[in-house]
Amino acid sequence: MKRAALPLALLLVFSLLLGGCFGQKTPEDIVDDLGSTLDKMGGYKSQAVLTMQTSSTPMEYDVEVWYEKPTNYRVALTSKQRGITQIILRNNEGVFVLTPHLKKSFRFQSGWPENNGPLYLYETLARSIIDDTERKMNMDNKDYVFEVKANYSGNRSLTKQKIWLTEDLKPKRAEIMDSNLDTLVKINFTEFVFNPTFDQDAFDKDRNMTTSSMSVIPTMAQVSQPSQQPNSQFGVIVPTYMPEGVKQGDIEPVTRNGQKTIVLQYNGAYNYKLIESRPTEATVSYEQGMPVDLGFTIGVLTQTADNQRYLTWELDGVEFTLTGDLPEVEMVQVAQSTYGLGGK
Repeated sequence: MKRAALPLALLLVFSLLLGGCFGQKTPEDIVDDLGSTLDKMGGYKSQAVLTMQTSSTPMEYDVEVWYEKPTNYRVALTSKQRGITQIILRNNEGVFVLTPHLKKSFRFQSGWPENNGPLYLYETLARSIIDDTERKMNMDNKDYVFEVKANYSGNRSLTKQKIWLTEDLKPKRAEIMDSNLDTLVKINFTEFVFNPTFDQDAFDKDRNMTTSSMSVIPTMAQVSQPSQQPNSQFGVIVPTYMPEGVKQGDIEPVTRNGQKTIVLQYNGAYNYKLIESRPTEATVSYEQGMPVDLGFTIGVLTQTADNQRYLTWELDGVEFTLTGDLPEVEMVQVAQSTYGLGGK
Protein backbone atom coordinates (compact mmCIF):
# COMPACT_ATOMS: atom_id res chain seq x y z
CA MET A 1 0.00 0.00 0.00
CA LYS A 2 2.85 2.40 0.85
CA ARG A 3 4.52 1.71 -2.49
CA ALA A 4 1.23 2.49 -4.28
CA ALA A 5 0.75 5.70 -2.30
CA LEU A 6 4.10 7.25 -3.40
CA PRO A 7 3.41 7.21 -7.17
CA LEU A 8 -0.09 8.54 -6.47
CA ALA A 9 1.31 11.47 -4.48
CA LEU A 10 3.86 12.26 -7.22
CA LEU A 11 1.10 12.15 -9.82
CA LEU A 12 -0.97 14.60 -7.77
CA VAL A 13 1.94 17.07 -7.50
CA PHE A 14 2.69 16.74 -11.22
CA SER A 15 -0.98 17.38 -12.03
CA LEU A 16 -0.96 20.55 -9.93
CA LEU A 17 2.11 21.81 -11.77
CA LEU A 18 0.56 21.16 -15.18
CA GLY A 19 -2.90 22.36 -14.22
CA GLY A 20 -2.01 25.88 -13.19
CA CYS A 21 1.50 26.31 -11.83
CA PHE A 22 0.22 26.44 -8.25
CA GLY A 23 -2.73 28.74 -8.91
CA GLN A 24 -1.65 30.75 -11.96
CA LYS A 25 -4.76 31.84 -13.85
CA THR A 26 -5.49 30.84 -17.41
CA PRO A 27 -6.61 33.36 -20.08
CA GLU A 28 -10.15 32.04 -19.65
CA ASP A 29 -9.95 32.74 -15.90
CA ILE A 30 -8.87 36.33 -16.59
CA VAL A 31 -11.72 36.86 -19.04
CA ASP A 32 -14.21 35.49 -16.49
CA ASP A 33 -12.79 37.82 -13.84
CA LEU A 34 -13.06 40.74 -16.25
CA GLY A 35 -16.73 40.01 -16.88
CA SER A 36 -17.34 39.77 -13.14
CA THR A 37 -15.57 43.10 -12.60
CA LEU A 38 -17.84 44.80 -15.15
CA ASP A 39 -20.94 43.35 -13.50
CA LYS A 40 -19.97 44.29 -9.94
CA MET A 41 -18.43 47.74 -10.35
CA GLY A 42 -20.58 50.77 -9.52
CA GLY A 43 -18.55 53.13 -11.70
CA TYR A 44 -15.06 54.56 -12.13
CA LYS A 45 -12.95 57.64 -12.71
CA SER A 46 -10.03 57.65 -15.11
CA GLN A 47 -7.47 60.02 -16.60
CA ALA A 48 -5.54 59.31 -19.78
CA VAL A 49 -3.68 60.77 -22.74
CA LEU A 50 -5.20 59.94 -26.14
CA THR A 51 -3.11 60.23 -29.32
CA MET A 52 -4.71 60.03 -32.77
CA GLN A 53 -2.64 59.75 -35.95
CA THR A 54 -5.28 61.40 -38.13
CA SER A 55 -2.89 63.48 -40.24
CA SER A 56 0.82 64.24 -40.61
CA THR A 57 0.68 65.79 -37.13
CA PRO A 58 -0.68 63.58 -34.30
CA MET A 59 -3.62 64.99 -32.32
CA GLU A 60 -3.43 64.67 -28.54
CA TYR A 61 -6.17 64.86 -25.91
CA ASP A 62 -6.16 64.79 -22.14
CA VAL A 63 -9.15 62.58 -21.33
CA GLU A 64 -11.05 62.45 -18.06
CA VAL A 65 -13.90 59.94 -17.72
CA TRP A 66 -16.51 59.69 -14.97
CA TYR A 67 -18.95 56.79 -15.09
CA GLU A 68 -21.72 56.11 -12.60
CA LYS A 69 -23.69 52.96 -13.16
CA PRO A 70 -25.93 52.42 -14.97
CA THR A 71 -26.08 55.32 -17.46
CA ASN A 72 -24.34 58.50 -16.22
CA TYR A 73 -21.25 59.53 -18.20
CA ARG A 74 -19.02 62.58 -18.25
CA VAL A 75 -16.10 62.56 -20.70
CA ALA A 76 -13.94 65.70 -20.77
CA LEU A 77 -11.57 65.91 -23.73
CA THR A 78 -9.00 68.70 -23.76
CA SER A 79 -7.15 69.25 -27.01
CA LYS A 80 -3.46 69.87 -26.35
CA GLN A 81 -3.15 71.63 -29.71
CA ARG A 82 -6.11 73.99 -29.22
CA GLY A 83 -6.26 74.26 -25.42
CA ILE A 84 -10.04 73.76 -25.59
CA THR A 85 -12.15 71.38 -23.50
CA GLN A 86 -15.30 69.68 -24.77
CA ILE A 87 -17.52 67.37 -22.76
CA ILE A 88 -19.65 64.41 -23.75
CA LEU A 89 -22.33 64.15 -21.07
CA ARG A 90 -25.02 61.54 -20.61
CA ASN A 91 -27.71 61.79 -17.96
CA ASN A 92 -31.43 61.12 -17.70
CA GLU A 93 -32.14 64.08 -20.04
CA GLY A 94 -30.20 62.63 -22.97
CA VAL A 95 -26.71 62.88 -24.45
CA PHE A 96 -24.96 66.24 -24.83
CA VAL A 97 -21.83 67.50 -26.51
CA LEU A 98 -20.84 70.62 -24.57
CA THR A 99 -18.44 73.32 -25.74
CA PRO A 100 -18.22 75.48 -22.62
CA HIS A 101 -15.97 78.25 -23.98
CA LEU A 102 -18.64 79.00 -26.61
CA LYS A 103 -21.52 78.33 -24.20
CA LYS A 104 -22.79 75.96 -26.89
CA SER A 105 -24.31 72.49 -26.60
CA PHE A 106 -25.76 69.81 -28.85
CA ARG A 107 -28.46 67.63 -27.33
CA PHE A 108 -29.82 64.39 -28.80
CA GLN A 109 -31.33 61.06 -27.95
CA SER A 110 -28.82 58.30 -28.49
CA GLY A 111 -27.70 54.80 -27.67
CA TRP A 112 -24.20 56.12 -26.98
CA PRO A 113 -21.97 54.61 -25.74
CA GLU A 114 -23.52 51.15 -26.06
CA ASN A 115 -23.75 51.42 -29.84
CA ASN A 116 -20.42 53.15 -30.49
CA GLY A 117 -18.21 53.08 -27.42
CA PRO A 118 -14.80 54.77 -27.76
CA LEU A 119 -11.64 53.13 -26.48
CA TYR A 120 -11.19 55.57 -23.59
CA LEU A 121 -14.17 53.88 -21.88
CA TYR A 122 -13.15 50.95 -19.70
CA GLU A 123 -16.19 48.88 -20.64
CA THR A 124 -15.40 49.28 -24.36
CA LEU A 125 -11.94 47.81 -23.87
CA ALA A 126 -13.24 45.07 -21.57
CA ARG A 127 -16.00 44.05 -23.99
CA SER A 128 -13.51 43.94 -26.86
CA ILE A 129 -11.60 41.30 -24.90
CA ILE A 130 -14.62 39.36 -23.68
CA ASP A 131 -16.41 39.22 -27.04
CA ASP A 132 -13.44 38.12 -29.16
CA THR A 133 -13.30 34.35 -28.96
CA GLU A 134 -10.07 34.38 -31.01
CA ARG A 135 -8.28 36.65 -28.52
CA LYS A 136 -4.63 36.11 -27.65
CA MET A 137 -3.10 36.81 -24.25
CA ASN A 138 0.51 37.25 -23.16
CA MET A 139 2.25 38.53 -20.05
CA ASP A 140 4.33 41.72 -19.93
CA ASN A 141 5.96 41.59 -16.49
CA LYS A 142 2.80 41.47 -14.33
CA ASP A 143 0.48 43.00 -16.93
CA TYR A 144 -1.98 41.05 -19.05
CA VAL A 145 -1.64 41.92 -22.76
CA PHE A 146 -4.56 41.03 -25.03
CA GLU A 147 -4.59 41.09 -28.83
CA VAL A 148 -8.15 41.34 -30.13
CA LYS A 149 -10.20 42.59 -33.06
CA ALA A 150 -11.02 46.28 -33.34
CA ASN A 151 -14.65 47.03 -34.10
CA TYR A 152 -15.19 50.78 -34.18
CA SER A 153 -18.14 52.04 -36.19
CA GLY A 154 -17.31 54.49 -38.95
CA ASN A 155 -13.62 53.59 -39.21
CA ARG A 156 -13.09 50.28 -40.96
CA SER A 157 -9.35 50.92 -41.28
CA LEU A 158 -8.96 50.09 -37.58
CA THR A 159 -8.76 46.30 -37.47
CA LYS A 160 -6.60 45.17 -34.53
CA GLN A 161 -5.92 46.33 -31.00
CA LYS A 162 -3.63 45.53 -28.08
CA ILE A 163 -4.87 46.16 -24.57
CA TRP A 164 -2.74 46.16 -21.41
CA LEU A 165 -4.45 45.42 -18.06
CA THR A 166 -2.86 45.42 -14.62
CA GLU A 167 -3.09 42.49 -12.20
CA ASP A 168 -6.24 43.98 -10.69
CA LEU A 169 -7.75 44.41 -14.19
CA LYS A 170 -7.37 48.17 -14.45
CA PRO A 171 -6.59 49.57 -17.91
CA LYS A 172 -2.99 50.60 -18.43
CA ARG A 173 -2.79 51.37 -22.15
CA ALA A 174 -4.20 50.39 -25.53
CA GLU A 175 -3.23 50.68 -29.17
CA ILE A 176 -5.44 50.37 -32.24
CA MET A 177 -3.83 49.39 -35.53
CA ASP A 178 -4.73 49.12 -39.18
CA SER A 179 -4.35 46.04 -41.36
CA ASN A 180 -0.64 46.86 -41.81
CA LEU A 181 -0.22 46.87 -38.00
CA ASP A 182 0.55 50.59 -38.01
CA THR A 183 -0.69 52.20 -34.79
CA LEU A 184 -3.28 54.89 -35.56
CA VAL A 185 -4.71 55.47 -32.08
CA LYS A 186 -3.20 54.93 -28.67
CA ILE A 187 -4.17 55.74 -25.12
CA ASN A 188 -2.14 55.73 -21.92
CA PHE A 189 -4.03 55.69 -18.63
CA THR A 190 -2.42 57.71 -15.83
CA GLU A 191 -5.11 57.20 -13.17
CA PHE A 192 -7.95 54.75 -12.69
CA VAL A 193 -10.21 54.28 -9.64
CA PHE A 194 -13.06 51.80 -9.28
CA ASN A 195 -16.26 52.74 -7.40
CA PRO A 196 -15.54 56.42 -6.60
CA THR A 197 -18.07 58.78 -5.02
CA PHE A 198 -19.67 61.54 -7.11
CA ASP A 199 -21.26 64.85 -6.20
CA GLN A 200 -25.02 64.90 -6.62
CA ASP A 201 -24.77 67.30 -9.58
CA ALA A 202 -21.64 65.76 -11.14
CA PHE A 203 -23.58 64.89 -14.31
CA ASP A 204 -25.72 68.01 -14.45
CA LYS A 205 -25.49 69.92 -17.74
CA ASP A 206 -25.53 73.44 -16.25
CA ARG A 207 -22.85 72.63 -13.70
CA ASN A 208 -20.55 71.22 -16.39
CA MET A 209 -21.09 74.18 -18.70
CA THR A 210 -20.21 76.59 -15.87
CA THR A 211 -17.36 74.89 -14.05
CA SER A 212 -15.64 73.68 -17.20
CA SER A 213 -15.62 77.11 -18.82
CA MET A 214 -13.89 78.61 -15.77
CA SER A 215 -10.72 76.63 -16.50
CA VAL A 216 -10.44 77.67 -20.15
CA ILE A 217 -7.35 79.72 -20.98
CA PRO A 218 -7.99 83.49 -21.41
CA THR A 219 -7.35 83.55 -25.17
CA MET A 220 -10.42 81.38 -25.68
CA ALA A 221 -12.58 84.41 -24.84
CA GLN A 222 -11.32 85.94 -28.07
CA VAL A 223 -12.40 82.86 -30.01
CA SER A 224 -15.96 83.02 -28.68
CA GLN A 225 -16.52 86.68 -29.53
CA PRO A 226 -17.35 86.20 -33.24
CA SER A 227 -20.18 83.81 -32.40
CA GLN A 228 -22.00 86.73 -30.82
CA GLN A 229 -21.90 88.59 -34.17
CA PRO A 230 -24.07 86.60 -36.60
CA ASN A 231 -23.66 89.11 -39.44
CA SER A 232 -19.87 89.35 -39.24
CA GLN A 233 -17.84 88.30 -42.26
CA PHE A 234 -15.74 85.14 -42.19
CA GLY A 235 -13.61 83.43 -44.78
CA VAL A 236 -14.75 80.29 -46.57
CA ILE A 237 -13.07 77.10 -45.32
CA VAL A 238 -12.57 74.69 -48.23
CA PRO A 239 -11.81 71.08 -47.19
CA THR A 240 -8.61 69.68 -48.65
CA TYR A 241 -10.07 66.16 -48.95
CA MET A 242 -12.55 65.05 -51.61
CA PRO A 243 -13.54 61.42 -52.18
CA GLU A 244 -12.48 59.87 -55.45
CA GLY A 245 -14.88 60.72 -58.26
CA VAL A 246 -16.15 63.92 -56.63
CA LYS A 247 -15.78 67.47 -57.94
CA GLN A 248 -16.35 70.75 -56.13
CA GLY A 249 -19.24 72.82 -57.45
CA ASP A 250 -20.55 76.27 -56.59
CA ILE A 251 -19.83 78.20 -53.40
CA GLU A 252 -22.95 80.15 -52.54
CA PRO A 253 -23.46 82.81 -49.84
CA VAL A 254 -26.95 82.49 -48.37
CA THR A 255 -28.72 84.60 -45.74
CA ARG A 256 -31.05 82.65 -43.45
CA ASN A 257 -32.93 84.47 -40.71
CA GLY A 258 -30.53 87.37 -40.99
CA GLN A 259 -27.52 85.10 -40.63
CA LYS A 260 -24.82 84.74 -43.26
CA THR A 261 -24.25 81.15 -44.35
CA ILE A 262 -21.85 79.70 -46.93
CA VAL A 263 -22.86 76.56 -48.86
CA LEU A 264 -20.22 74.52 -50.74
CA GLN A 265 -21.63 72.03 -53.26
CA TYR A 266 -19.98 68.74 -54.26
CA ASN A 267 -21.14 66.34 -56.98
CA GLY A 268 -20.08 63.09 -58.59
CA ALA A 269 -19.64 59.68 -57.00
CA TYR A 270 -21.22 61.25 -53.92
CA ASN A 271 -23.45 64.31 -53.76
CA TYR A 272 -23.15 66.45 -50.67
CA LYS A 273 -22.82 69.99 -49.37
CA LEU A 274 -20.89 71.69 -46.60
CA ILE A 275 -22.65 74.51 -44.75
CA GLU A 276 -20.60 77.06 -42.77
CA SER A 277 -22.09 79.62 -40.40
CA ARG A 278 -21.73 81.43 -37.07
CA PRO A 279 -24.88 80.35 -35.22
CA THR A 280 -26.40 82.18 -32.26
CA GLU A 281 -28.38 79.29 -30.75
CA ALA A 282 -27.03 78.17 -27.39
CA THR A 283 -28.49 74.68 -27.65
CA VAL A 284 -29.22 72.63 -30.76
CA SER A 285 -31.41 69.56 -30.33
CA TYR A 286 -31.65 66.45 -32.50
CA GLU A 287 -34.00 63.49 -32.28
CA GLN A 288 -31.18 61.00 -32.77
CA GLY A 289 -27.45 61.34 -32.91
CA MET A 290 -24.02 60.08 -31.98
CA PRO A 291 -20.86 61.90 -30.85
CA VAL A 292 -17.97 61.40 -33.28
CA ASP A 293 -14.32 62.05 -32.41
CA LEU A 294 -12.81 63.98 -35.32
CA GLY A 295 -9.33 64.27 -33.82
CA PHE A 296 -9.47 68.03 -33.25
CA THR A 297 -13.03 68.36 -31.96
CA ILE A 298 -16.16 66.34 -31.19
CA GLY A 299 -18.80 66.26 -33.90
CA VAL A 300 -22.42 65.11 -33.84
CA LEU A 301 -23.58 62.58 -36.45
CA THR A 302 -27.33 62.38 -37.06
CA GLN A 303 -29.46 60.52 -39.55
CA THR A 304 -32.97 61.41 -40.73
CA ALA A 305 -35.85 59.12 -41.60
CA ASP A 306 -34.93 59.33 -45.30
CA ASN A 307 -31.38 58.11 -44.48
CA GLN A 308 -29.69 61.47 -44.99
CA ARG A 309 -26.66 61.87 -42.73
CA TYR A 310 -25.65 65.13 -41.06
CA LEU A 311 -22.27 65.65 -39.43
CA THR A 312 -22.01 68.88 -37.43
CA TRP A 313 -18.93 70.27 -35.71
CA GLU A 314 -17.52 73.57 -34.44
CA LEU A 315 -14.11 75.07 -35.07
CA ASP A 316 -13.02 78.50 -33.80
CA GLY A 317 -16.54 79.92 -33.74
CA VAL A 318 -17.61 78.54 -37.13
CA GLU A 319 -20.21 75.78 -37.22
CA PHE A 320 -19.93 73.24 -40.04
CA THR A 321 -22.69 70.92 -41.22
CA LEU A 322 -21.88 68.25 -43.80
CA THR A 323 -24.89 66.56 -45.37
CA GLY A 324 -25.46 64.20 -48.29
CA ASP A 325 -25.07 60.55 -49.29
CA LEU A 326 -21.49 60.20 -48.04
CA PRO A 327 -20.60 57.12 -45.97
CA GLU A 328 -19.64 57.94 -42.39
CA VAL A 329 -15.93 57.23 -42.90
CA GLU A 330 -15.82 59.67 -45.84
CA MET A 331 -17.68 62.33 -43.84
CA VAL A 332 -15.10 62.09 -41.09
CA GLN A 333 -12.24 62.49 -43.56
CA VAL A 334 -13.83 65.57 -45.11
CA ALA A 335 -14.38 67.06 -41.64
CA GLN A 336 -10.81 66.33 -40.55
CA SER A 337 -9.45 68.09 -43.62
CA THR A 338 -10.95 71.42 -42.48
CA TYR A 339 -8.63 71.57 -39.47
CA GLY A 340 -5.78 74.09 -39.58
CA LEU A 341 -7.11 75.94 -42.64
CA GLY A 342 -7.59 79.68 -42.97
CA GLY A 343 -10.64 81.19 -44.61
CA LYS A 344 -10.43 82.27 -48.25
